[in-house]
Amino acid sequence: MKNIYYLLSLCLWGAMTASCNDWLDVNPRSQMKAEKLFETEDGYKKALTGVYIKMGEPALYGRNTTMYMGDALARMWIIPSDQGSTLNSFSNHRYTTSSAENTISTVFSSYYNAISQLNDVLTNLQGSSVTFSYNNDKLIEGEAKGLRAFMHLELLRFFGPVPSQAVDGNKTIPYVTEMTTNTSKLLSKTWKEVVTSIEKDLNDAENLLKASDPLVHTKVDSLKFLSNIGEPNVPADSWQYFRQSRFNYFATLATKARLYHWIGDKEQAAKYARMVIDAKKFELCDEAYFFYNFATLTMYQEHLFGLNNPDLQTTFDPLYAVSSPPLTQTVNMVNSAYESTIHVNDIRHVGTRYWEEKVNAAGDRSHHFYKYIGNGTIKYDNRVPLIRYVEMYLILSEDLPAGEAKEYFVKYRQTRALSSTIDDPTFGSESALLSRLEKEYRKEFYGEGQLFFFYKMHNYEQLTWPTPYNVPAGGYVLPKPKGLTDFE
Repeated sequence: MKNIYYLLSLCLWGAMTASCNDWLDVNPRSQMKAEKLFETEDGYKKALTGVYIKMGEPALYGRNTTMYMGDALARMWIIPSDQGSTLNSFSNHRYTTSSAENTISTVFSSYYNAISQLNDVLTNLQGSSVTFSYNNDKLIEGEAKGLRAFMHLELLRFFGPVPSQAVDGNKTIPYVTEMTTNTSKLLSKTWKEVVTSIEKDLNDAENLLKASDPLVHTKVDSLKFLSNIGEPNVPADSWQYFRQSRFNYFATLATKARLYHWIGDKEQAAKYARMVIDAKKFELCDEAYFFYNFATLTMYQEHLFGLNNPDLQTTFDPLYAVSSPPLTQTVNMVNSAYESTIHVNDIRHVGTRYWEEKVNAAGDRSHHFYKYIGNGTIKYDNRVPLIRYVEMYLILSEDLPAGEAKEYFVKYRQTRALSSTIDDPTFGSESALLSRLEKEYRKEFYGEGQLFFFYKMHNYEQLTWPTPYNVPAGGYVLPKPKGLTDFE
């Protein structure tokens, strides 16, 4: 994936800042003029792949929005004492420090930079004279529209209101569907407009990918994870392999489930989560999974959509592998999070699979988190999950009536080797259900940045782990970077 072309950096917001590079520098590994890039099918493939690379970099899912800022917002890591530090700022939901403002600006601009590249692909695809093979024009269009919806939903979850407090006519974020250098077109849309636009893009992606995605028609081999080698109906174009690392048809359905769950449409959320499960293309990981030679600590078997970046260890090692890792948590708090005295065989906390305390020559202790750096037995795989199959089970556990939800929660519980005495969501207390699911989101998505969204969706006023903490007013809404609001 290293030897591909990025699109030229696109200076969308030059009028907003002194230099467009402050906002939209993508540091391309190589460049190709757009008019040449879109003269061939291969150029379209490279342009779309460039977006995936952009998303996998540290500015977004390669660090900031997952294990770093994303998890800090849920107070997952030990909070440093330096109040101006990035981890301290986000853990305490203070967004006016220079470190927080810089990170927020990086995240915001990187999302819209990637979206602008998608829009360039989609604009050039319309009416293109290029002859595409194997339905790749439809596949590219479906991926691009699905990705555009996915990233706008991520922006809405970070920068938009708490869903229960959303008002249809209130402004939220820009929804950008065209390549433009005109800042007057980069205006925030209302909650209703953004949700409707996400739905439209996902509907288009669903229709396009249902017809063109080889994953729909090819059996998922749990040993090869969509390498498609030796499978029936193998795509003739090798570019169509490894669909779990691209925005595929089932990622589209899962994003719909995530969207409807976010806005409180339980019926639609359950519908699409069930569609993913009922397709029987994926499996939940269990204890046996970790003894296969293809096992990964990010549970690649469950990836509905994830990103691969061969340079991830350059980012991860300073976060997790050094003698005093900045992203860590105390042994006692980790044991508390995983309820280790109750669930002694939890596949995410058994032995030293995901966590290990080490003592250096000086006697200093440090607690290492292995999900992204490997544990010696199970090596790292340079992948970051963005949507995992397990999320569909947790959505159904929350959004279905209690009697129906039990089937999915029991299946989830069994694969994670949780004690059979755990409460299933068959009780009538919403607070008890949320308490159980909060614990499971924490265990399941440690390092993936999802717990913050659980807290935000349910507007938790107080967090109880690792210590009691009152979320400040406005703490769930990241402020849009200075400059954009000047045009609203």
